[in-house]
Amino acid sequence: MISEVLFKGKTVEQAVLSACQQLEIKEESLNYEVVSSGSTGIFGLVGARKAQIRVFVSEKQVDSSLEPPGPVSESNLAETGDAPEAALSEPARIGREALGKIAAGITPGTSVRTRDEGRRIDYQIEGGKAGVLIGKRGQTLEAIQYLVEKVVNRNSRERVRVSIDVGGYLAKKRQNLENLAEKTARKAKKNGKPATIGQLNAHDRRIVHLALKDDIEVLTKSVGHGYLRKLIVIPQKRRTNLKRGPQRPD
Repeated sequence: MISEVLFKGKTVEQAVLSACQQLEIKEESLNYEVVSSGSTGIFGLVGARKAQIRVFVSEKQVDSSLEPPGPVSESNLAETGDAPEAALSEPARIGREALGKIAAGITPGTSVRTRDEGRRIDYQIEGGKAGVLIGKRGQTLEAIQYLVEKVVNRNSRERVRVSIDVGGYLAKKRQNLENLAEKTARKAKKNGKPATIGQLNAHDRRIVHLALKDDIEVLTKSVGHGYLRKLIVIPQKRRTNLKRGPQRPD
């Protein structure tokens, strides 16, 4: 009985090589057809698609290497903080590959650790020059995360949140934003007037929203258009005509 098996690679040649290695078949004996020749996309990252071939094999030629890998235990992920290549989803693997290229292009000697949780993927860049990767006020890291998130979600059926950290920068930034949120809330309550935190991206606005969501004396609201928006902290006692509802991070 003849079966059809799909193999992928950056090029058709690599897909053929992968098939030969896994099936232990010489290239001249491989019976296949090209499904897609692939494309490099923009800068080899955005819009890149792998080549794909369909291989026709008999049941005797199909070995256990073609079976999907088993699940990785949570304890293993907790210990290593990095999922093995075979355990990653396609979007997570593609995102790691894109991030690896970007990071290496900015500063050599980098590596990427990955935690794949399905709807959320965390990447940790190690090595290289952290300051160069982070950039002024985190703008370089923010741009990298934006690009990688676009790459990941081009290969995912559901929206996936992507987080990229370097040297614990995000944890420090989160703490600073939470402190700023509490300080702004105190100011708004003391003056009885709305207080504004200016020009935050969606990720940072979400941190502020969540930091104040349990404070019944204030409401938080994002205003403006585009990627960067202002966030207003409104003292609740001055908004008696409003019914307090859940504050939804945007």
